[in-house]
Amino acid sequence: MKKFDLPLWTDTLFLFAGTTLFFLCVFRFALSFGAALALAAAAGLAAAVLFFLWLKRRRGRRAASAGERRAIEQFAFRLAMQTNERNAELIAESLNAAPDAGLPAAGEEPDAAGGGEEAAAPAGQGGTARSEPQPKARAENGRVVTQAGELFPLFRFEKVTADELCPVLRADAARKTVLAGAYTEEAQKLAAAFGVELKDAADAYALVKAAGKLPDGPALPAAKGGAFGRLRLRVRRGAWKGYLLAGTGLLLFSLISVFPVYYVVAGSLLLAAAIFVRVFGKA
Repeated sequence: MKKFDLPLWTDTLFLFAGTTLFFLCVFRFALSFGAALALAAAAGLAAAVLFFLWLKRRRGRRAASAGERRAIEQFAFRLAMQTNERNAELIAESLNAAPDAGLPAAGEEPDAAGGGEEAAAPAGQGGTARSEPQPKARAENGRVVTQAGELFPLFRFEKVTADELCPVLRADAARKTVLAGAYTEEAQKLAAAFGVELKDAADAYALVKAAGKLPDGPALPAAKGGAFGRLRLRVRRGAWKGYLLAGTGLLLFSLISVFPVYYVVAGSLLLAAAIFVRVFGKA
């Protein structure tokens, strides 16, 4: 059973009440109180429905994308803590377990001479011996060797530089793919010039996750958010009550005031601030 999202409904009801009050104070200049109240309630309901649909979709998408992004960051952090040799073994095992996950895999090993399923038999065994099946990808000296080419895991805490790509350029492989968390601009230009394919942590994460081989290890410390996150730290959700009280008081006073325009404008701004702080403020 899906969990009832109480904050979503309370925020929607809050916006409905605030919008209805605002339009009541605006419509009452041209209409009777009853007609103004009916139109204000209709406008508030329309705004609440649109707000509900938008906020529900936004929260669902944000939760999914934030969770996936956090998982990829944790994955890249753990690979950066490991050696290239261990990362190569992990990628090779994942390619063998999930060859269709998006990274260049090895494909089938070529058959022996003659094109048959049986390999050429050693002398004295009557041609009945079969070759042992070989893995499609194997780890060698910190890289992954496949029939399609070679993959080089270069996970670091910093971006991979052009200097760190030089050993990859010198490698003797028909197709070269680098796996890393991020790359400098110079490294991207160098890779494009030499035909080296660059894959980021999201590609490696999708492969390893599809193979069911996500590694365990130390957790990445939580990082502070960007500019909007810093703004949320300064805007506390509990402050909405003060904005609501001031805005509602001004709007209600506009109903009996001789000069109502000032009270409608000021009250509307404070009411909008109350809605913003309640929805986007930090708990």
